Amino acid sequence: MSTVKFDGTKIVLPKTGADVFWQTVHEHYAGEDQRKWKYLAMLALRENAGWPLDKIGMVFGHPKGHVTRCLDRIKCDLRQGFREESDEKWPLDNPR
Repeated sequence: MSTVKFDGTKIVLPKTGADVFWQTVHEHYAGEDQRKWKYLAMLALRENAGWPLDKIGMVFGHPKGHVTRCLDRIKCDLRQGFREESDEKWPLDNPR
């Protein structure tokens, strides 16, 4: 799977494992920004592990409403920074 930054830079998301994926996130998105990493951790707990908002808030010391705002912000930030590569570029009936 790949994605394209709005500046046209293509990012290929690896199929090799979580370590390579998170290294890609580090290089192309979060860098050394602690806030982004904190929000990514919240997002991973919510989306991948199904944690309830109040339990995520307990871990990070925030009320449930603040966690909701953090999750909304990181999702919006990720959507603004990346876009999924268009399927129109690779139609299903046209072999690659």
